[in-house]
Amino acid sequence: MNAHRLLLLSLCTLLVSLSPSLVQQAQGESPSPDVSPLAQTSTAWRDFRSTEGRFEVMLPKPPEQMQQMIDLPGESIPLYSFACEDTSADYLISYADYPQEFISRIGEPSEFLDAVKEGFLGGVQAEDVVTQSRRLQGYPGLVVEYMTPDGAAGYAHFYLVNDRLYQVMVTSKSGNSGNWPENAQRFLSSFNLR
Repeated sequence: MNAHRLLLLSLCTLLVSLSPSLVQQAQGESPSPDVSPLAQTSTAWRDFRSTEGRFEVMLPKPPEQMQQMIDLPGESIPLYSFACEDTSADYLISYADYPQEFISRIGEPSEFLDAVKEGFLGGVQAEDVVTQSRRLQGYPGLVVEYMTPDGAAGYAHFYLVNDRLYQVMVTSKSGNSGNWPENAQRFLSSFNLR
């Protein structure tokens, strides 16, 4: 596994861990997923579907699938990740189901997504270039364009679907523009809930 993919996976962990202030607020001080690639007719980009994850997306090749536990106040939750790469970028989709009480203590979905974004940017010391609200099939989301300290460009889409947080990220390989914009757009626009 290359350094870019490790970075993406660590980003994913940071995202679901959120920031310390958010964890304090949430405390209220007061099996492997079933996945399958869709039919593949060429070596070009292909559809990938996760039955358990309830999503589909286009990827340049079948992803590596991982599961890890994330510690929240008082409990741990599983995080499911799907990662792959091509010559221009690294691609990552992950999801985790948060306890509804945890989300409710943070506030409105937009506040939860803002906190996730801030935790992500702070965790990787990335600069927020553009952030926009977005809805996916009626569910709230945020689209973030960012720049890492080593000059890699990236996009992160965060969607809160009831108690499930989806993270859809693509990061360019430093110094290699290649067909990065086209591939990033293909990947991000193909993500859909099932």
